[in-house]
Amino acid sequence: MGDGLGGFRKSIAAVCPELGLETVELFRAGQNNELILVNGELIFRFPKFAEGVAGLRREDAILGAVRPRVPLATPDYVYRNLDDEVGRAFVGYRKLPGSPLWPDVFAGIGDEETIDRLAADIAAFLQALHAIPPDTVNIPQEPPDSPAALLGILGRVEQVVFPRLTAEARAWTTDQFEAFVGDDGKLAYDNVLRHGDFGSSNTLYSAEERRVVGMIDFGHAGIGDPAIDFAGLYVCFGEAFLKRCARVYPLMDQCWERVRFYASCAFVLEDALFCVENGTDEADKVVAEVNRIGAGLGEV
Repeated sequence: MGDGLGGFRKSIAAVCPELGLETVELFRAGQNNELILVNGELIFRFPKFAEGVAGLRREDAILGAVRPRVPLATPDYVYRNLDDEVGRAFVGYRKLPGSPLWPDVFAGIGDEETIDRLAADIAAFLQALHAIPPDTVNIPQEPPDSPAALLGILGRVEQVVFPRLTAEARAWTTDQFEAFVGDDGKLAYDNVLRHGDFGSSNTLYSAEERRVVGMIDFGHAGIGDPAIDFAGLYVCFGEAFLKRCARVYPLMDQCWERVRFYASCAFVLEDALFCVENGTDEADKVVAEVNRIGAGLGEV
């Protein structure tokens, strides 16, 4: 939004006149949202794109179903502006304890006991989340991770991203998707309510308690493949950590082919699609990474 913090302040004041705005500061800028800290204790999340604004009501419904059923803290939206445009639409909640479990923070945790505790915390959360009956959540029930949806993503990638890819990267993309979607055995799973954007930035860690204390940002949550969440863990924390999590949630050990497809192919292509479609500053970087992978030079 063009006028920065002043604009966010104005948007919050217009909807929440009872809230005295003593301090308004940028808490964190992410790819999809601006997080604004108000009075040192409230987080207001402003989506950067129309797609995120449209999802606020859906996310609110999901959190209503999730919050009482999971073992970690999740946002409780006490302020809402769900029917407005980018820059004015928001949700607000009391700041949760902990800080994101960034990869460098995770890498600095040296003792096995703490790492096992983090794995148990995360696995117990995902197990509880995935156990919530999908038909009890008041959102559209069409699985977003179906073969048709994956082929739809491929079609958009071909239209939007292919013009910026090398011939090798285009061939690699097509081969990866068609091999995965064409194998019915790989797509045999029970749909669950999944987080959809699981990883370091949305996992809140308490350095004092040396454990995971909360999960945030359910903007990509929906009904679909549990391996989407496992793949997010794989990307952020590695295979060894995912195997520790599987000791608590054994389903993780039954999904390796899907985990590797999402982690090595689908995620990077969806990221490239998002960045190119929205003209973000990262677009050139993520397209270059797809070209590297397609040439056999990057992570696969």
